[in-house]
Amino acid sequence: MSIPKLRFLLFLLLSCINLYAQDTASIALQQLPKKYLADIETKVDKYNNRLTSKTEKTLEKLCRWENRIKTVLEKTSPETAQKLFAPGQITFTTALQKYKEGKSISDGYTARYDQYRDQLSTQLKYLEEKKEALETRYVKPLNESKRKITGLEDNVENTEALQQFITERKKQLMQEALKHLGKSKYLQKINKEAFYYTETLRNYKEIFNEPGKAEETALNILNKVPFFKKFMQENSQLASLFGPPQGVSGSPPGAGGIAGLQTRASVNALIQDRLAGGGPNAMQAVQQNIQQAQAELSKLKDKLLKAAGAGGDADMPDFKPNMQKTKTLAQRLEYGLNFQSIKSSSLLPSGVDIGLSIGYKINDKSVAGIGASYKFSMGTIDKLKFSHEGIGLRSFMDWKLKKQFFVSGGFEMNHHASFKNVSALQQMDAWQQSGLLGVSKKIAVKSKLMKAGKLQLLYDFLYKQHLPVSQPVVFRVGYSIN
Repeated sequence: MSIPKLRFLLFLLLSCINLYAQDTASIALQQLPKKYLADIETKVDKYNNRLTSKTEKTLEKLCRWENRIKTVLEKTSPETAQKLFAPGQITFTTALQKYKEGKSISDGYTARYDQYRDQLSTQLKYLEEKKEALETRYVKPLNESKRKITGLEDNVENTEALQQFITERKKQLMQEALKHLGKSKYLQKINKEAFYYTETLRNYKEIFNEPGKAEETALNILNKVPFFKKFMQENSQLASLFGPPQGVSGSPPGAGGIAGLQTRASVNALIQDRLAGGGPNAMQAVQQNIQQAQAELSKLKDKLLKAAGAGGDADMPDFKPNMQKTKTLAQRLEYGLNFQSIKSSSLLPSGVDIGLSIGYKINDKSVAGIGASYKFSMGTIDKLKFSHEGIGLRSFMDWKLKKQFFVSGGFEMNHHASFKNVSALQQMDAWQQSGLLGVSKKIAVKSKLMKAGKLQLLYDFLYKQHLPVSQPVVFRVGYSIN
């Protein structure tokens, strides 16, 4: 067969492959979840709002305490006050003003690389390139998502620069003002606020980087599209820094990379070459060692946080932090469900008490909250009959004693009379008070709906005031709901 014919056949083959890839991509893009882009918009908006709100509140507090330090220094050491608050010196006040105006605190700062944001942005680039295959209703949300991602990148860059500035300004105030103010409460407040700001932003980032169901579904669909992975490799932020991996788009080794810097492919080849002499189980052994090292690093980080208070590294807290202050409201809420069996008496039938509760994590050891309970009777074995036997209102507090053991207490109001309608609950003489104190133990539960199980043994100090007199000891089985 002649060379022109071979070229023609090769051209036809490549054309067919290209057409097949385009058809496959079009079919796949039509299957994208309807909520995919809407969820991204909502997610980016929430992250942006959290960054802005937290940053402004933090800078406002720092401004207030910094100004009080200035007032004291102007009386005790005017020279130090002049040095720290000289014209042209960037303070928390000027930083807040710049942030509210949308100006960067540092023109030369570049945000740290984030793999999740990079992948999300590159996915949107791919959809932009293939928007002809998208339904019309996706075009406007796609443009809006891209615009918001760009705005988010600017906000993240600005807040990261502010984190560095806050750390540097805090050190400056500590070094210059400490010798004149001693252990000033304002310096301590600045130190605490700077720590909580950094940890809160880290928590917000972790929440944002957790993909939703629509994102996971969309990514699974896109991964089946021919050349999608190739597009991600060639157009990501990493590709712009180091160039595409060796072999992508026919790039020669090191193409597009930084001069003198090894490529990912060359590093992988070097690792494989070194492991070849270790036998077939060498890679498995290396992976196990890496996992053990990561576990040890996590333990070390926990120990450093728990041991905080001895000073030392300026980036570590010199106080015992309450990490719940770095959480969102949703993360600090704890939902519970518990059950309690009710023994029959001459006046009350046997039944079940089902309670629902919502608690707020005050700190890493304490939870306080409120709840309600519903009591119903199932009759007897001979004659099953469901009836309303009462309701209850609860307040509670749990304090961590050791490991998974807690001291638990609370005050409750229980309506033990049968009722058929809400108006019957207005009879105040039917309500009885309970003052409970005891211990609780959390146990592990393998369930997607439940975080943990909970066993409670409580003593009711007001049981003698009940009519009829109830049991002094209350045993409940509960669960923490996700």
